[in-house]
Parts: sequence; C-alpha cells; structure tokens
Amino acid sequence: MNQEDRRGLRSAALRRPALWGLASGFLLLGTACTAIIDGKTLGDESGPLGGPSGGGGSAMGNTGGSGTVILSNGGPKLRILTQAEYTNSLSDLVGSPINATLDLPPDTYVSGFAAIGSAEVTINASAVEQYETAARTAAAEIFSDATRWQKFVGCQPKDDLSDACVATFVKSAGKRAFRRDLTDVEVQQWLQVGKDIAQAASSASYGLMAITTGLLQSPNFLYRVEVNKLDPVSKRLKYDGPSMATRLSYLLTGHPPSDALLSSAAAGQLDTADGVKTAAAALLKDPSNDPKIVERMAAFFSDYSQAQLVSVVQKSPEMFPSFNPALQSSMLQATQLFIKNIVLAPGADVRSFFDSDQTFVDANLAPIYGVTAPAASGFAQIKLGPETGRAGILGQAGVLAGHSQPDHNSPTRRGVFLLETFLCTTPNSPPAGVITVLPDNPSLTSRQKMEQHRTNMSCASCHALFDPLGFGLEHFDSIGKYRAMEGTLPIDATGAVDKLPFDGEAQLGAALRQDPKVMACMINNFYRNANGVLDASADSDQIDLLTKALDSKHYVWRDFIADFVASDAFRSAPAAVPGN
Repeated sequence: MNQEDRRGLRSAALRRPALWGLASGFLLLGTACTAIIDGKTLGDESGPLGGPSGGGGSAMGNTGGSGTVILSNGGPKLRILTQAEYTNSLSDLVGSPINATLDLPPDTYVSGFAAIGSAEVTINASAVEQYETAARTAAAEIFSDATRWQKFVGCQPKDDLSDACVATFVKSAGKRAFRRDLTDVEVQQWLQVGKDIAQAASSASYGLMAITTGLLQSPNFLYRVEVNKLDPVSKRLKYDGPSMATRLSYLLTGHPPSDALLSSAAAGQLDTADGVKTAAAALLKDPSNDPKIVERMAAFFSDYSQAQLVSVVQKSPEMFPSFNPALQSSMLQATQLFIKNIVLAPGADVRSFFDSDQTFVDANLAPIYGVTAPAASGFAQIKLGPETGRAGILGQAGVLAGHSQPDHNSPTRRGVFLLETFLCTTPNSPPAGVITVLPDNPSLTSRQKMEQHRTNMSCASCHALFDPLGFGLEHFDSIGKYRAMEGTLPIDATGAVDKLPFDGEAQLGAALRQDPKVMACMINNFYRNANGVLDASADSDQIDLLTKALDSKHYVWRDFIADFVASDAFRSAPAAVPGN
C-alpha cells in the first residue's frame, strides 16, 4: 500500500459514519455500574456488556433515575480504565504502541486517587465521543500499514472475510480486549459486523478495522469487569478466576492479564490464596515486568502524597518569579524518582518514604534545595545534609509547593493534608460564618497568628488537630525553599505526632515513620486504591492483618504486595461496602 493509499484509508476511517454505523453504540452511557454478584451475569451476549448489538440493559438489574445500575446485594463498582490502563491495554491488544496522540477523557481523582475516581466517574456524551475518536484513530493507524495489520490479524483474508483465520482473530483479539474468552454467540456477532462492513466497503481491511474499533468501544474493554458472588463459608463476595486475573495484573503491572494468566484463571488456579500468591510471584519475579511493577507501585505513592498537585498550582509571579512550568516539571519528576529509586528500591524499607536523606535534583531544583547543581544535565541523586532541614516525602519541594497558597505557605492547608493523608483523620468543616482570613500583622509569625485564631473556641478543637502538624513545615515557603526566618522573625517549627516530639520537617518525618497509626493509614490507603473504594471501614480487620504483614516483611514493600494480593482484602470484598 503506497503512502497516498494509507492517507486515504486513515481519512476515510475517521470520516465515513455510514460504514461505522454498524459498529457504533457499544458504549454504556452515563453510568457508574455496580459489579454483579450472587451468580447474576453482566447481561446476555446481546446486552449492553455483551456483544455489539447494544440494548436496553434490563439484564443488568434495576436502574435508578440517574441511570446508575442498582443491585440489591451491594458490592464494589465497575471501574473505567484510567488513561494509563487504557494506553497499556491498547498497546497489549494490538501488539505495539500507538504513535498517534489519543485525546482520552482525563482521570478523575476522588479522595486523592485516580483508582477510586475510576469507580465513581460516569461516561458522559463528551467522553463517548473521545473514546470513539480514540478507537477510530488507533484502528486507522494500524490498518493504514498492511504489514502491521496483517501481523496483528495473523493473516491476509479474502475481501469477504470468509477465511477461518478471521474467526481465530476475533477470538484472540476479543480475549485480549475483554480479559476473558468470548462466547460463541459473541464471536459470531463480531464476525458479522466485520463482514457487513467489509462487504459495504469491498475491503477486508475495513471489516477488520471495524471489528477492532468496536472492541475498543465496548464496555467490556473500557470497564474492568470484575465479577463476584457470595462465598457461603467466608460470607464475603469472592471474585471469580478471570476477575482475579484482571485485578492481579492491573494492580501489579498496570497492564491487562496475559494469555497465560487467563489460562491459569480458567484452570481454577486463581481460586485459592496459594494460587494467587503463586501467580503473583511469577509476575513479580519476571524481569520484564519489573519496570511495570515499579511504575505501578510508584503511581500509588505519587497519588498518596498528591505529588501531581505541583503541576497545577499557581504562585504569585511577583513573590516567586522562579516558579515556572520547567521548575514544576522538575519538582514532579524529582518526587517520582525519589519514590521509584529510593522508597521502592529492592530491599528498601518503605518507611524511608518519610525520613530518607536521599533525593534527586537537577539544575532547576538545586537552587530551591540550596545545593550545587549536577555537573551533567538531568537529575542526580544526592544526600541531604542536616543544614537543608528536609527529608523524605515532606521535604520534596513539589509536595510542599502543592500544599501552599499562591503567596504564602499555609500551615493550616499543610496540616489538614498531613492529618487526612497520613493519619486518616478528617477534621470537621469550619463553622458557618467563621472568619478564616488571618489579620495582616507583620509583627507576628504565621504560627503566632494561628495560635491567636485558636483562641476562638469554635475553631480551637479542629485547629488543634492539624495546625501543630503544619507548623512542622514552617521552615519552607510557598515553593518549598528553606527559610530560617519568616521576615525578620524566628520560626518555631516544633510540635508532636501522637506524643512524639519534633522540631522541623526532618524530625516530623522521623516521627511519622515511627507512628503505628501512620503505617496503618498507609495500608488503609493502599487498600482503597487497590480496590477502588472510598471507605475501607468495613474491612478494618483485614487492614489490621495487612499492617502486621507489612511489619513481618520488615517493611519491604515489594515483599508485602505478594501477601496483599493473596489476602481476603484483595481476593474478595465485604458483603456490604459503606458509601458504595
């Protein structure tokens, strides 16, 4: 196929709605669906989560007026693929990365995590168009190259798609896309879609492109369909084999399950804790998976620390002229490098997240940290001396900048972040009508102003929870640069975490490292992230067990996650999930 033909095929693929009408309508619009339990199915092959015919959705249970699917027995929600999961799933499906830029709906962060947002988000009309365009764009790129699409399909079939290899392609591509085997009825439906469009276009490639585009728009691809039913012994909602393969692979690698893992699921090998642990060990020991696993676990710790906020915060250009997109990018990259190379290093103690004296800087970030810029371009790992006053995640300039106001550092904002994120305690909202703007008194430090504010009894009880934590970060300004004085006034950065005293951020990090409540909160957050749920209280006993498991693994996160995936907390769900 020459260059002109390739351009024509790509253009036609994006602009021929008449041909694509047969492959449209696969999306389940505007719903945050609940996972099916107690033996119910996700709909027959012609239903909204089955094959390509669409339908009214009655097979899925009752629906409320908002369109949300309601099932009487509760259970976790279906999750839409995040942007990273979509990209990885697409690449794995077609066997190579897509070069075109795909305009996907943005990830939604709920309670700090994209994984929780994926269970809460609904697909609106705009998102439907984005997914449809992305599917067409990806398919057009593949099928504009004859060598590429024939490798993807596995053959060069006749124009009418009558060759047996086309059915083989539908089965294999469908299995990779849906993370399960297609039923015979589904195979025939997808074949018919391809044949109808191939006939209309007099082109085998158009028919195959239609099948591919349809698979990418199916809810079975876009949603992580995880099926469970009540286990009469444990009284928990236990996930079936294919669902466990999906959960395990996406959690550990961010990619869909391999054919080998799906085969293990079909053979019943993921039905037990030992079987899941064996499968997890294989994934964790595979050197080719290591970058994926590090990337996936780093994504949790990045969300956990809300590191991404530095990319969107704004600062006063008059007060902080050096704060620009290049510095923001360096701040975020440095935090990600810190997590991947220090916190998640082989054999590393995950508590170093709070108190490590190692970090990364480049030429943009070095002046903020008060250190010499690396001799070479890019980032270099450095040891933080006591004079820098910083350590661990709370010493990361990006995290400090992300939790500051445009023109000042805000001990209250930082304190609330610390309280909610690392101690899992949510303070009450301010009383109605309370004045939250502090008086402009240059003779007082921010701490002194806040302590005056706390003399108001309606404010004191809440501020007493988080202000002392925020005061520990007072040595850092709104962009995370160390300061010994606030103007001409000395800074008091003392405080205590559960009676553990500290003076300054480095000691605050050390106190957080030692606090059992902090480690339990970390596990609570990982549980919520892994399961895509807002509230972990129904599984508090499981979280206690997992916290002890982390301790037994000497806090090596890489060793702990093998126990996590084999636990009831991941292999099943409580029969009733508050808030879900």
